[in-house]
Amino acid sequence: MNLQKTKPLSDIYTREEDFSADLADTLDALNVGKFEDAETEANVGTRKADIVAVGEDGILVIENQFGKANWDHWGRLEAYARLKEADIAVLVAEDFEELMIVTCNLRNEDSNVNWYLIQAQANSHNELSFHHVARPAIDIQTEKHPEVGYSEFWAPIRNGDFGELFAGKPVPLSNEGWIKKNIRNVGISLYITNQRCYIQLYFRGENPLERRDSVMELFPESDYSYDYNDSPKQIRVQFPVLNKGKNDRDDWDEIREKLVNMGTDIYNKINESDL
Repeated sequence: MNLQKTKPLSDIYTREEDFSADLADTLDALNVGKFEDAETEANVGTRKADIVAVGEDGILVIENQFGKANWDHWGRLEAYARLKEADIAVLVAEDFEELMIVTCNLRNEDSNVNWYLIQAQANSHNELSFHHVARPAIDIQTEKHPEVGYSEFWAPIRNGDFGELFAGKPVPLSNEGWIKKNIRNVGISLYITNQRCYIQLYFRGENPLERRDSVMELFPESDYSYDYNDSPKQIRVQFPVLNKGKNDRDDWDEIREKLVNMGTDIYNKINESDL
């Protein structure tokens, strides 16, 4: 991609919120980890973070802006990262002053959070590229902080004791409320709280409402119990599993089995359909 001639992001996007929406759909391009469930304008106390996402590498918080990064956005990022207990915090802008780069590098020396400054550039064809200006010294995808703990509840599922579909990396304690599997613009999340457990579906793509309606035809109400659970930013459906949760330690194996069985059933029906 030819980036010899660049143009301001404000020539492409009317608002920074529009830039956030594009970023949320292309998180892999930032090269900071594996994240799937991105929410823009995510509530953080009484404020809103540009992007909050979850995935295999934990919780990601992003602030983005046009032009040169300012300290107001850096301060927001620090506050949001702390309140969301983020594993990775990213500030995306078109340029950065030297003092901010030094500050970010110092934060990476004394913080459990991985901090990134990422330069966004657009060429004359409105194509974007992203470049790490400041980043952790050790790649988060090859080495975890030794002090990070992992969820005991999810361990047997991630180890493959309940089948291969939801097997995977250990789940950090900071993100132990759920695990997720994606198929055809549908996220299938297994959730556990202290008192209950359930499956939640997230619908993405250009027409998430239409996607939901098509998918839910696979699950007749005569055979399945579920509730529509939309938020202002997400289209969701929730399937209750058991009125048991993390507090019911003696029943953990039953909870794991029920969650995996229902999650697998839902996954297979979507996978075997023509959707």
